[in-house]
Amino acid sequence: MKEFRCEMCERTFSSKEALYMHSQSKHPGKAKKLFFTSKQKKSVRNYAVLVVVILLAGGFAYWRAVPPKDAPLIEVSPPSYNFGTVSQAAGEASGTLTLANKGNEALILKGMDTSCGCTSAAVVSDGVEGPRFSMAMHGTNPKNWKQVILPGESVQLKIYYDPNVHKSLRGAVTRSVYIFSNDPRNSKKEIRITAFQTS
Repeated sequence: MKEFRCEMCERTFSSKEALYMHSQSKHPGKAKKLFFTSKQKKSVRNYAVLVVVILLAGGFAYWRAVPPKDAPLIEVSPPSYNFGTVSQAAGEASGTLTLANKGNEALILKGMDTSCGCTSAAVVSDGVEGPRFSMAMHGTNPKNWKQVILPGESVQLKIYYDPNVHKSLRGAVTRSVYIFSNDPRNSKKEIRITAFQTS
C-alpha cells in the first residue's frame, strides 16, 4: 500500500487527504494544498461524464437535424395521420399523405412495413397506386420493390386501416407505418396512425 510522508516530521499516512489534514493541523502555513480531494475528484469525474453525454446528445441532435449537403431527405406531410372515428360496420378507411424528397440526391424507397395487419400502405405515383405493404412478419409484402423520387419531387402515400381485422376492438387505436429508404439520417421513417374504432 502506498504511503505518504510528511516532509516536516517524517510521519507516514495512508492517503493524501490524511497527510493534508495532519499538515494543516501540525504544520500550519507549510502544508502543501491538495489539488483535489477524493470527493472532489469524484465530483469532477461525474461532471465530466455529464458534459460528455450532453455534448454527444447535442451532436447527434444536430447531425439528425442538419442533413448532408448531397443526400436524399425524406419528408412526410403531415407527419402523422388521424383517421378520426372508424366504424367497423363501414369497413376499411383510407387517408392520403404527401411523401417528398427535400434533399439533393434521388430518394430511393426500398419497402414498407406496419405495426399491425390492420394497417397497410401504398405509394401512389402519377395517379398509379403501387403494391400494398402491411405487417412484414405475415410474409405477404412485395419483394425487391423500389420507388425513386427525384430531388424536389413527391408522391402520395395512401394509408389504410381495416377495423375488421380486430372485430371486438373498441376505442382508441395507435399504429405505425414504416418507410425504408436511402435517407442516411432517417432510413426507417415512422408515421404514427391514430383512430377511434366503433361498432
